[in-house]
Amino acid sequence: MKKIFFSIFLISVFNILNAQDWSSVYRQVEEVTLNEGLDEDYIDFEGFWKTIKEKHVKEGMQIGWFVWKVDQSSNNNNAWSDYLIFNIFANEEQMKEMNSKTPEWWQNEIKTAHKGKTKRSIIKKYTQETLNNRYRKNSVIYTNKGLDAFLAEGAAPSVGTKGKYHGIEQLNDDYVDFERKLFLPSHKESKTRLYWELNEIIDRTDNAYKPVTHSIFEIPNPNAAQDEWNPSFAEEMAVKYGIASRKIHGTLDAELVHFAW
Repeated sequence: MKKIFFSIFLISVFNILNAQDWSSVYRQVEEVTLNEGLDEDYIDFEGFWKTIKEKHVKEGMQIGWFVWKVDQSSNNNNAWSDYLIFNIFANEEQMKEMNSKTPEWWQNEIKTAHKGKTKRSIIKKYTQETLNNRYRKNSVIYTNKGLDAFLAEGAAPSVGTKGKYHGIEQLNDDYVDFERKLFLPSHKESKTRLYWELNEIIDRTDNAYKPVTHSIFEIPNPNAAQDEWNPSFAEEMAVKYGIASRKIHGTLDAELVHFAW
């Protein structure tokens, strides 16, 4: 069967040491709602930004950048955004350094990244569209601190990869332990996930959804064996109480359209 290539939007294990402490990884997730009729133009716009993000990854200013297009039929036909943009940083200091850049710095960075690669008219066009905020009708940003992650062996990014983004509310103090010590080992053993990660939301914009405390992003394995689960009583009770430790407020299905890592 053809080897599956899938995308990791949060981490770049090939660019940093395998010993990376995932508790130090920071991920800023932007949920973007577009102005009407701009979907195709927006994909090209983010393609322009890909060149800049590739420069940042190469220069060690961040470790990854991923743009996901949301399936509008997801979350029971009630998707709350059109795109998800993930900016991934090795640590909080790296994230704060990037977020401290001035508009003047960004304008110069755009020119530098595209020098010799892109026509001046195109650079001017997309720079102006950035300054005028042409595309975004609404933008919500969550700042996440990584708690755990799993990556299947042999993974590599690929446009077209499909993932799931879950907004979760912690209901008791055991929640994180259930995710890390019960559900994650199960995902690994069953090989039902190609990628999985757990984050704690540590900050958000004022217009963000307040009840969620954590997020999970995962890439299901479509070729996983459909084995029948025959749990022991102890296993059944563990899963029961694990599920009771959380509330999933919504899930978005999304497809990768751009990335830099």
